[in-house]
Parts: sequence; structure tokens; C-alpha cells
Amino acid sequence: MSSTLDIISIIGAVQSLLFALLIVVKKKRALSDWLLLAWFLVFCLHLLLGVGEKFAPTHVIQILITTISFLHGPFFWLYTKAIFDERFTRLDLWHFLPFIFFFSLSFFIKSHWALFWEISILFAKLGALIAYPSYILYVYKKRMTTLKSTRADHRLLQLSWIRIIATLLLISMGVSILRLSTELVVGVAYFELFDVLRYVVFVTLIGFFGLKYGVVYHPEVPLEVAAAEKKYKHSPLKETEIHIFVDRISHFFEENEAYLRPDFSLAILSESVRIPKHHLSQIINSEMDTTFYDLVNAKRVDYAMRRIREGGQLKLSLEGIGYESGFNSKSAFFHHFKKHTGKTPGKFKKEISTD
Repeated sequence: MSSTLDIISIIGAVQSLLFALLIVVKKKRALSDWLLLAWFLVFCLHLLLGVGEKFAPTHVIQILITTISFLHGPFFWLYTKAIFDERFTRLDLWHFLPFIFFFSLSFFIKSHWALFWEISILFAKLGALIAYPSYILYVYKKRMTTLKSTRADHRLLQLSWIRIIATLLLISMGVSILRLSTELVVGVAYFELFDVLRYVVFVTLIGFFGLKYGVVYHPEVPLEVAAAEKKYKHSPLKETEIHIFVDRISHFFEENEAYLRPDFSLAILSESVRIPKHHLSQIINSEMDTTFYDLVNAKRVDYAMRRIREGGQLKLSLEGIGYESGFNSKSAFFHHFKKHTGKTPGKFKKEISTD
């Protein structure tokens, strides 16, 4: 049993490390990528500690094994904030206080208080690992309501995985509570293998969904596009200025390929066309009848269509063309290509090859 546990733990640790390396080799890394990388390293360390304890059962390792789970909630929350494009403050660092508190104080607990302290840590961890995903689901629901009301369908695909991971974490905690209750009633502890296996599966799912959807391009998008006319009703822009700015924006996309950069944003466009961001948002939303996000991705799809039409001159795969066009994942490329053309890249390529 012990050797099986060690093998599963090592597999999970290596897997976590590989997920982290996949993020490291990315050309463009956002804050969310760094947070996900750090979270994978925590998973890796946690699994390796379980193996290392059997070879070097030091007091520090035992304390780390007991308290490191306090880091999962904060990393999940900070990663979610980054994906939701929310601003970070110094107060966010307070989320790591429970780990610091329990880790530090564990060195000073006397032996006759050890059992009480372990129970306190256990219930605190269960509470934290239930509170974080529950609150994230609450925030997710609010964000989805906002996105649906503004017709921001492009964000729904990217953010859906947050709900999946939060739900799985809550299910995992439910299983842990059931296991704990069973052990207390039956008086035996034979679920360790199942616990480690469940932990490794959870890491795998985070890696899969995080790398598939968490790296999808998410530039700055106005959240009240549906009310654009009302929002800009009292805008100081004159009609002549609006026409000039629209021409300037159109000319930029005709002459410049900066929009193919994965990190292309409203701020970059604003600086390039010399239009203040709030005026730029107004023109794109109310005058061009679109959003910045849809405008950029429509241009990227047009570029990809041109590249596909070049046919035999290309040595790139369809996925390679997607990355060249500025999309950060195959799923994002196929999603937006079909959204703007009504067909997949493969079907489009097949149709033009038979013409």
C-alpha cells in the first residue's frame, strides 16, 4: 500500500511540474499564468512532502503537510480575480495569513495540546476549502449575469472552467467530510490511497481546464455595451470628430498588424490611434456597433482566412495559423472562426480547395 501511495504521489508531483513548465515556455504570460504556475508548484510540493516524510520525518515536513492546504483557497481566489480582470490590492495578501498563522504557531504547540491543535487545523482547512469555492461560485454567477446582459458571449467559454473547478473542489470537500465521519464512526483509517488518488485527479483537472481555457485571450472589454447609446448620450465628441476617429481606427487595422499580438489591448490601440480610451470605447460600441473584443477577433479571423487561402505556400497547420493570428489556444481560434464565418477552419479550407 505504501509503495502504491508513493508512486501515485510522485506521478501527481511530476504532472504538476509539467503543467508548470508548459506555462513557463509560453511566449506571453499574463498575471493569471504566473498564479497558476505558483499553484501547480504548491501541488507538486504537497505531493512530494508526503513521500519525503517517510524518508526524512522531520518536524518541519510534518507541519508543512498539515498546513499547506491553506494555500489552495488563496491561490484559487487570486487566479480567479486575474481571470475576471479584477484589480489586486495589498489586502489580497491577507488571504495567506491563515497559512502563516497555523504554520508558525505549530512550532510552539506543546505535546499535550497536539491533538486539539490538529483538530483545529483540520476544521479550519475544511472551512477554508469550502468557503473559497463557494464564494467564487457566487462571484462567478454575478459575472455571468453581467456578461449575458451585455451579450459578451466571448467570455462565457473562458470563464466556464472556473465554475467547474469550484464545483469539483466542493465535491471533494464533501467526500472528505464523509470520509472523516466514517473514520470517526468506524474507528479505522483506510482511505489514504483514495485521498491521494482523488488529489492527483483534481490536479489533473485543474491542469487540463486551466491550460485549455485559462490562457484564452481576454483583453479589456467594456461591460455595458448593451447600454452604449445611453452611456454616451452626453458625450462631448462632435460628429466630425467621430467620423475622423472611425476612419483612423479602420486605417489602423488595414495598415497595422499589431492586433495579431496575443497581448493587444484597448490601451495599445488607444495609444496607436491617439484616441483617449473612453472615446475609443464609445466609437467602437456606439458608432461601429461592436465591442473591442469582437472587433479584434473579427480582424484576426479575416487574417486567418487570408492565410488559409494561401494554401500550399504554407507549412503551418490550422492550429499554427490560429496562433499566428493572435489566438492563444486552438479552442479559442476555432470558436471565434466559426462565430464569424459560420464554419470551422477545416470546413472553410476544404471548401476553398474544391473551388
